[in-house]
Amino acid sequence: AEEVHGFFVSDRASPILFEKLPLAGVAFPPSLETGIGQVIARDGRVTESDLEPFLDVPRSEIAKALSEGEPASGRTRNPVAGLARVLAATRVSHRIARDLYDRERPDLLALYLEGTDEVGHLFAPDAPPKLDCTPEADVARYGRVVDAYYALVDRLLGQWMRRAREDGATLVVSSDHGFKWGKDRPCGFSAASWATAAFWHRPEGVIAAWGGVAERGRGLIPGGSQIPSLGKASILDVAPTVLALLGLPADVRMPGRVVSEGFRDLPALPRKDLFSRTAVRRVAAVPVTAEKANEYAMKLIALGYLSPSETRPLAASGGDRPGPTEGAWNNLGVYLRDTRGDFRGAQAAFDKSLALRPDYYSALFNRAVLERRRGDAKAAEEWFFRSVGALGGDPAPAVVGWARDYEKDGNEAAARSLLAKGSHSYPQNEEIARALAMALFRARDCRSGAAALSRFEATTADPSTLNVLALLETCLENRAEVVRLLRRSLELKPDQPEVAKSLRRAEGQ
Repeated sequence: AEEVHGFFVSDRASPILFEKLPLAGVAFPPSLETGIGQVIARDGRVTESDLEPFLDVPRSEIAKALSEGEPASGRTRNPVAGLARVLAATRVSHRIARDLYDRERPDLLALYLEGTDEVGHLFAPDAPPKLDCTPEADVARYGRVVDAYYALVDRLLGQWMRRAREDGATLVVSSDHGFKWGKDRPCGFSAASWATAAFWHRPEGVIAAWGGVAERGRGLIPGGSQIPSLGKASILDVAPTVLALLGLPADVRMPGRVVSEGFRDLPALPRKDLFSRTAVRRVAAVPVTAEKANEYAMKLIALGYLSPSETRPLAASGGDRPGPTEGAWNNLGVYLRDTRGDFRGAQAAFDKSLALRPDYYSALFNRAVLERRRGDAKAAEEWFFRSVGALGGDPAPAVVGWARDYEKDGNEAAARSLLAKGSHSYPQNEEIARALAMALFRARDCRSGAAALSRFEATTADPSTLNVLALLETCLENRAEVVRLLRRSLELKPDQPEVAKSLRRAEGQ
């Protein structure tokens, strides 16, 4: 926790990331630790009856899943235990915030309900409307989790609305981004994988204000759309607006504005140079064992917050930490690139991030995106593969996803170049080779496509590889090979109606 003028509870208290860790350092002032421990013990315990309203799963199966717990490898192993974590964290965070608000009556209370994001990463593929890549069984079991969870959050929001009305306070609700819930969901890209989680986000989020000095009937529209009589807001406007509500000035370098049109009599105070004179100090904490630190890191990876290469422990507690971190410079670069179109400023920010941490995957990847926006495909490819190397783990989701982006932009040549380099750099990766073979097929270079993929034929356990090879042999008019490959594919996975139909055609039936 950081030392502030008031109280501060860190995410170490959240069951989403931490279980049974020492509470020393979890809060400021330290006198709050005992009470936080009591809340975690009471509200952090989730039972079968708590989960039944969210799931269409037998109670006995829920009990079994809870007893097994959630492995570090992620959602597919035990989604029920993942839901229990999200629910526990929501209840704990809300209870701590409510208790502290009632006791302290602070000028500002900031509460983060992380579950509104995590429930999407865990269950968005199962929510209606059904995706082609989601099994019917998963939709039947988990299809109502998201709606039920958001209904819970709506009830909690109702409690804060009543409290704001009683106290004459202004309630501001904001998301840090949106989420894809309809047919725009990226079928085939895991929502809970560190490599592909961000594909499920959408830039447009929500911001709302209620009570206090918020104007009734006024709306704040995020993003670029402008509706008559309604204001428009950016995520960067939230902090200056909250500061204005508190009667405090914003820093001169803050890029956002005060959204005064959503409120009554909310003038923006003259800005001041505050950041350079503000020290950040953390309270002392008990060191975490290597086993617990690894458990924490694996959960961050499973939730899409870290790549395997980003599992370094936090800096030592205590002391001042002046200046932006590598993450802050990276975020600034994204803002300058995507919001302002300031490519030069974005490059400078990414370079400062990488000067602090040369192997920082996210900054390397964002630099690649910057070069692609500039139209320099060669430089983009070089930065991209540097990011993939820093990423660690399976490179296929990143490589194939980047190639798909090129194809969507109509740049098939760049997609083929990227996949060819990926296949050369990772010669044992079957998924990249398969994507390259398909790209070459679309370019009618079927002989090269077959050559790129054929080395996996003898050992593959994936019928998709055999199906792509059969497609390439069809292009090469090699009927006997098509029949042989499709038969092998159906031996591996009999339930492929289209493949069976293609086999009958190839056999002349």
